[in-house]
Amino acid sequence: MSDLGKIYRVKPAAGGLSSHLVVFLHGYGADGKDLIDLANPFAMALPNATFISPDAPDLCAMSPQGRQWFPIEEIPSGAIRASESLIKLINKEAEDLNLTFKDVVLIGFSQGAMMSMQCLLLNKFQLGAIIGYSGALRDENIEAASFQIINGKHKFSDTPILLVHGEQDEVVPFLSLQKSKSLLDNIGFNVETLSRPKLGHGIDPEGISRGMEMLKQIN
Repeated sequence: MSDLGKIYRVKPAAGGLSSHLVVFLHGYGADGKDLIDLANPFAMALPNATFISPDAPDLCAMSPQGRQWFPIEEIPSGAIRASESLIKLINKEAEDLNLTFKDVVLIGFSQGAMMSMQCLLLNKFQLGAIIGYSGALRDENIEAASFQIINGKHKFSDTPILLVHGEQDEVVPFLSLQKSKSLLDNIGFNVETLSRPKLGHGIDPEGISRGMEMLKQIN
């Protein structure tokens, strides 16, 4: 079952017009409100940004109160399919603010992190930056973007990417961090990573702090 769901919004902390759009993409079984409070710390890095956190389009099969970007059993093909409608949503939200994709930052957690990376790979226009927490990519995610890869290099390979992962992650194995980095590095990206000792499947203050540092660099 699919519906539009809600989009949670936070206006620029500095007031006035938006210079950037930051899109939070929640994990499997959660919803948009799960991440929208992250706008508070990230707004300190990008005070002129609008923050949104949309519900994924589908009700979650395993958690009826939550949402999913695609069924968990459809990894990785689900992300490839689901990215089309997500890119359309992001485009509309950016246009409403008179912004381009280059002004958009995607910050995803778990399934949302895979969606962030897949949108980067497939979108025909360059995004501003990607921050992925506890995510994973597979070879198929890269192969789906072959039309964007020229002489072994993705045409948007200068896009900043930060991947953060807990070493004790019990849901998405920590080895996914290096796998994702290698897949992206192999097509020209320069991926920054942060490993978090003793952290499970979640986001900690150090990961948020590193994400804020990245946003300050694109401000």
